[in-house]
Formats: sequence, structure tokens, C-alpha cells
Amino acid sequence: MAALQYVKLCFVLCICIAISYLSALTTKTVRRDFKIVAKYRSNPDLGLVPSVQLQTTAAEKKPTKPNKYIVARENLTKKMTREKTIQIFLPGIRPDEMNITSSLIRLKRYNQTRSLPLIDSCAIVGNSGVLLASSCGDVIDRANLVLRMNLAPAGGEYARDVGSKTNLTTINGEQSRAMSACAKDEYANTSVDNLPDDCRSLLKLMRRLNNSVIWCFKGFTLIKHIRKGLEFYEKYHGLKASLAYSPASPVGTAEKWMEVRHATTGAALYLAATTFCRRITLFGFYPRYVDPTNRTLRYHYHDDTPKNYSTSPHSFNKEFNVWQSLEKDDYLRVINDCAGRWDKHDYHSQLDT
Repeated sequence: MAALQYVKLCFVLCICIAISYLSALTTKTVRRDFKIVAKYRSNPDLGLVPSVQLQTTAAEKKPTKPNKYIVARENLTKKMTREKTIQIFLPGIRPDEMNITSSLIRLKRYNQTRSLPLIDSCAIVGNSGVLLASSCGDVIDRANLVLRMNLAPAGGEYARDVGSKTNLTTINGEQSRAMSACAKDEYANTSVDNLPDDCRSLLKLMRRLNNSVIWCFKGFTLIKHIRKGLEFYEKYHGLKASLAYSPASPVGTAEKWMEVRHATTGAALYLAATTFCRRITLFGFYPRYVDPTNRTLRYHYHDDTPKNYSTSPHSFNKEFNVWQSLEKDDYLRVINDCAGRWDKHDYHSQLDT
């Protein structure tokens, strides 16, 4: 009997020692990050990089009449929260120390990231060539939060039409892999002019986006490439950008909502933004070759890439029908002309064809 009690006592002691060891190990791992985060708790904006320190409001959305797309969206997004939609790494967290997880419990334990507060107005800027000569730059920049897609350039020669402000920008797979491929020792001290064409183009885009947030929201597989690129560009080119990711990617949900096989980045970005934006305005969402004034449009405002909408895997027309329906019922606004060029043309009848 005494021997059995001795064995039990030894077992309990072993358990206590193991728990103490794991606790100490965890504390050592997160102690520095915990100190970094502690000072941000009293103010919801302090934990965010300067480009997303925002004017916010706790006001609720204004009542609007029922819309079948809103009903479908809300049924699909009941479990989508700001915390699951976006997590932004705090200043001071080095790329090689970033912990990526889909677990909200682990996120709290790591204490490396913050989500976004509720934001009053958001502008989601698409890349359609319809924005050229639109004069929408000032309108876009007045939004509390400006979201762009796939490192699209802003400011400079594009400022008048697409604005200069970028708080968050998504990044696609090709760009993510290029960030990693261009982060080579042989390019460390190389002038921009001597870099390969793809690396030079990428660096120019990164310079335009200095101090903004790069958002990888299509899964975790590309994050390792982005982290490597961010570390390289900051070390050798003085560029600073924060990384954001989605613990639960909105892409699959967007495809179910739109009932399409390949949702566009814009559709997924809108769906994600509904978790932290009260009012959303879409710019540069326009699936046509010509505008209402019969002007031929580029596929992208920032390049001359030709595009055949009929062979694209994306359902641009179907998605645009959703935007039109939501705009009609005052759930969002779609703006592609701020210069009054379309006023004399029957804009909506053309879009309905």
C-alpha cells in the first residue's frame, strides 16, 4: 500500500514538473511579444501601423430594405468575424518570428497581431482601366480605409484618378513568389537599374506601398515567400511594410455567395471588408471593354495588358450584377466616374445588357 502511494506521489510530481517546464518555455517564447502588445491594449488604433490608425465609429449600419444577396451573404458569413478575417502583425515583430495560425486561441497566446476596429468608410479600389480619366483620386483618399488589390500602384501619375492613399493591399500568388525569388544575396547591394526586369518592377511597386500593409488572404502557403521578401527589402532597400493574413480565407465563402467557381479578388475583398466596414464604396469595378461614352478601356489602369473577358475563369458579369443589386438597395456604392463624363449617358441601361 505504501509503495502504491509512493508511485502516485511520484506521478503527481512528474506532472507538476512537466507543466512548470512547458509554462516556462511558453513564457520565454512570448515574453518579448507580450511586452510589445501590452501598451496597445488601451487604444484600439495604437497596435496598428500608421497607415491603418483610423478614424473609427461604433455606430451601427443604417437599416436598409431586404436584399436577396444580403440575406445569402449573412447566412454564409455568420461565423466570419473581424478576428478571423484579418490579423495584422504589430510593429516590432520580425518576419522570421511571425507565428501564423488559424486558431484564435493561439492568436491570443502569441500576442503578435491585431485585428481592425469597426471603420466608418472604406474604399475598395479595383484595377479596371475605367478609372483612367475618372478624377476619383480625391474621393478615394477621403475614405477612412483604402483597400487596393495585388500591389496596384497609387499616387504619382495615378494620383488624380485612383488616389495616393493605400492602407491595405492584397498580393497574388505570382507576386508572392516573385518577392521570394528576388530576395537573393546577389541582389543585396545591386542598384535598381541592374536588377532583372521582374525584380525591378516589383521593387518599384513596393516603394509606392512603403509603410502600408500587405494582406495575404488566400491561404497560408504564400506567406513564407512574403516574409522572406519583406525582410530582404527592409534590410537592403529601407522599405517597410507590415504583413496581414486571414486565419479563415474569405475566398471560398465568396465563391459560394456569388455561386461562381472562381471568385475575383474584388469579390473576396468585399466580403472580408463587410466584417470591419460600415460603408463600402467600390471603385474600378467594371466588366466592359468600353465605357458609356464609347471609350475603349484597358484591362488594368496601370498597364496595357489586353484581356478577353469571355475566356477568363472569373464571372465578371455575374459579380457585377450583384454589385448593381446591392447599390440599388443602398448597401454599397459603385463609382467609376467622378468627372461627370457619364452624366449624359444612360449608364445603368448599358450595364444591364
